[in-house]
Amino acid sequence: MDPGTYQVKTDKASGIVNDPNDWSRQVGDPRYVIDLLARTVTVSLETMRIVDGLPALEIRDDQPGG
Repeated sequence: MDPGTYQVKTDKASGIVNDPNDWSRQVGDPRYVIDLLARTVTVSLETMRIVDGLPALEIRDDQPGG
């Protein structure tokens, strides 16, 4: 993740402030972003474990067009 993408930004044209921390304040969970990152890493690692456990893919040469 680009560190520049996770920052408070104000749109010059509209003046709208985009603060990534707003959601955690609204739901009253200051750990929201950290927990979300941890869940994302967990899903990624579990996906790798599952994929690594799959049998090798056998590609047949007798397919039409190939």
